[in-house]
Amino acid sequence: MNTLSERLKHALSAAKMSQNTLAEKVGVTQQSIQRICSGKTQKTGNLMAIAKALRISPEWLQTGVGGMETNGLAPLDHKVTYQIPLISWVQAGSWESINDSFQYGAVDEYYPCPEKHSDATFALKVVGESMSPDFIDGEIIFVDPEVEPKNGSCVVVRQNGDSEATFKQLMVDGSDNYLKALNPNWPKKIIEMLPDATICGVVIGSYRKRN
Repeated sequence: MNTLSERLKHALSAAKMSQNTLAEKVGVTQQSIQRICSGKTQKTGNLMAIAKALRISPEWLQTGVGGMETNGLAPLDHKVTYQIPLISWVQAGSWESINDSFQYGAVDEYYPCPEKHSDATFALKVVGESMSPDFIDGEIIFVDPEVEPKNGSCVVVRQNGDSEATFKQLMVDGSDNYLKALNPNWPKKIIEMLPDATICGVVIGSYRKRN
């Protein structure tokens, strides 16, 4: 078993556990587990949680080194959380192209996301007041590229040739789409969504630090 996909499928079979059950235990979508099993996803930020749910060694699951079994316990030096990488707005703008090669070990900050999410989910720190008071400057938002955007969704978007993404509410009016700032005092509350616009993901939750 030379790949993460092969090891995960073997562990699921040994545990007699379905992909859906594992997804529920980990707090991700079944599609996220399926992508790992199919080999489409080569790494995951939820590896520790998957190993704990299956009661297997995270080292074995990640690298194939050592034995699979851990007698039902995760090693004490591992903190099992659903950690989401905090990336920059420039990275968010090109997330679709860099996600497959993204190195989680290079990230300095992670935030635990309590919502069910895919492995492609990332975190951003809100900059500015255009989405205030719903989202304030410095608030952490969790963005899932695999969630289908709909009217009223808060989305991260790249458009007009910009490399940097922006954060607005999606407004759908028939065949026309618009982006809305939630701040009632924002100078330009509604802007047109341009033909080259790319929705990088839908905001599924947030974390606001309290003093």
